Amino acid sequence: MDGEPGTPGPATGGLRISPVVLKILITVAVGTVTYVITNVIDQSQEELWQIVLAVVIGGAALIVQYMVDFEQRLGAVETGQGQSRDELRRDLAAQHREMTELVDRGFRRVGEVTDLFGKLKDSGMPDGEVKRLARSAARVGSQGQDFLRLFAQAEIMRLAKTMTELTLGTADLKGENNDTLIALTECAVESIHTTSSFVDLAFWETATAQYYLEVQRAAIQRGVKVKRLFIVQHFRTEELNNKLKEFLRDQRSTGIEAGVVALSELPREARGDRTPEFVIFDGELLFEMTTDAEQSYPNTKLDVREDNVRRRKERFAILWNARLEEPPHVDPVP
Repeated sequence: MDGEPGTPGPATGGLRISPVVLKILITVAVGTVTYVITNVIDQSQEELWQIVLAVVIGGAALIVQYMVDFEQRLGAVETGQGQSRDELRRDLAAQHREMTELVDRGFRRVGEVTDLFGKLKDSGMPDGEVKRLARSAARVGSQGQDFLRLFAQAEIMRLAKTMTELTLGTADLKGENNDTLIALTECAVESIHTTSSFVDLAFWETATAQYYLEVQRAAIQRGVKVKRLFIVQHFRTEELNNKLKEFLRDQRSTGIEAGVVALSELPREARGDRTPEFVIFDGELLFEMTTDAEQSYPNTKLDVREDNVRRRKERFAILWNARLEEPPHVDPVP
């Protein structure tokens, strides 16, 4: 075939000669030249001997050509094999590096997960529930429903944000967060000290308030002491006082210690600034709700900083010591 080692390649654009034909022509030429030379040198020899000698030398030339051709091909094969080995060696080295990096990353991730679950277990967190959360989130994410996946992501991000902020001592939550308040109540084991201001009195006429009382009743049954203090600015009307009396009866019927205080009736040094709604759980966590100047757009804050919790405990103690069992009688306005 064209371009084989040991044979001249065809001229570009010229006559193409097969390598086999070319070898035959060379062999014939060598044999002819040999025959002519032997005939010139010794004309006394017989014709048969000259022909034999020409054939032998021509055959030897053909064999030599094939030997040279074979050697060149063998060298080319060895060179090709060497290049292939080098390429294979480089490919294997690259794959080894990639595999090593992949395994290292895998072991690092395994190490991180093992360390994380170890810390969860040491801290008393339910690692089984964390696993269940991860599995469920992965299952929701794989269902292919865009809205459901986005909702799951938002819930996980909200929880992660709250937990991250609590490591710094405080977490801000938008809205009233009654669900959070109920969840905290279900977690209490010792005490719940809470205030309910005149702004929040309408809450106790809602279905949510009744459910909240049921949760507090369950907490009391497991040994939690619950104190609630209703705070108003003034004992101005009999209507307000009668409503407060009704709330106090409902609270006490569930086992809650309840009282009422009017800020206007307190000594000046005990009034303090405007007291927001707050709940102290087990003397360790502060749930505090604030509103803007128009008593709208409520925001909730969870606070575990010792100084802030301590100040609220002191404030609650002052108000609790000044409480009344019932609001006083108020004469109707003429």
